[in-house]
Amino acid sequence: MDSAINSSAADPADQRRAVGNLLATVGHELRTPLTSIRGYIEALLEGDVDPATARRFLETARRQTLRLGRLVDGLLEFSLLDLGDCAHAARCDVVEQIQATVEMLSPMAASRRVTIRTRVPEAAHARVDGDACVHALANLLENALKYGSDGGTVEISCERQTPFVAIAVEDDGFGVAPEVRESVFVMGVRGKSAGRSGRGIGLAVVKAIVERARGGFWLEASPLGGARFVIRFAEG
Repeated sequence: MDSAINSSAADPADQRRAVGNLLATVGHELRTPLTSIRGYIEALLEGDVDPATARRFLETARRQTLRLGRLVDGLLEFSLLDLGDCAHAARCDVVEQIQATVEMLSPMAASRRVTIRTRVPEAAHARVDGDACVHALANLLENALKYGSDGGTVEISCERQTPFVAIAVEDDGFGVAPEVRESVFVMGVRGKSAGRSGRGIGLAVVKAIVERARGGFWLEASPLGGARFVIRFAEG
């Protein structure tokens, strides 16, 4: 667990803030896969679904429960916001993680009538844990779905830029003003757009995951008209 929480010498107020941040982060990260599972189950209960589609929905829900279990196990070992300098030997195919993330958030996209476009190569291996990659991508994609236009378009692209693999998630919303682009990755900084507000957790989690994998991240304007978030990992 985060050393800031365990240290008996730490200031009590700092400890309370650290525990509060951790609990808020845990709740935020558990919510997305749970929402995905609920969406697929509701589609099965309420819709006239053919057997092949029903099986696909159930397989997706099962994968999300397994990922949820791994997330809980991981949270027992470390805080998502613990940015300790540690090297990881984990590798994954980023393209597979993008596909898993799109599948996870398809119910949310459907509820807002948003089309998710992907531009990816056949494979792109990078030095980042697969589940961690999904967690980062899920936060970026959920952010794009939230702040983009109803009935609009969100795009996820992946490109090998030797010696890196870069992933971009962009939307067609109102974007982020240049003067606040750095601050949106700070824990507790909340985005506001068209009546929508966040808790300032998701992008801080993205920052933590990318920094733990010794990658890079930035925010820029998107050709779609909104925000374009880019994360980059070393090729693996």
